[in-house]
Amino acid sequence: MDKGKGVDGTWFGHVSYLAPGKYTVSDMKGVEQQFLLAEDTEIWGYGDICGDTSTDEGGQGGTECTEIELEDAAKKGFSAEVVSSKGIATTIRDDH
Repeated sequence: MDKGKGVDGTWFGHVSYLAPGKYTVSDMKGVEQQFLLAEDTEIWGYGDICGDTSTDEGGQGGTECTEIELEDAAKKGFSAEVVSSKGIATTIRDDH
């Protein structure tokens, strides 16, 4: 991957930890897309990263998670939706 020329898009798949602030998300075909975290990346948990499956009334709201919680979850592996802009995640939402 060319540094500084990251991709824009949305991926659904398995999130894995590479290094501090650096992750991959792989789709059903096993194609991995690397992404980085930024200080303003929104990390929402519905039970896999943090929080639980029935947050708020009707289970609609997620819990905002920390980068440390994301790193711990990614080391174990979990499925999520990752939205990135120029290779930097803007939103990560576990799809529990």
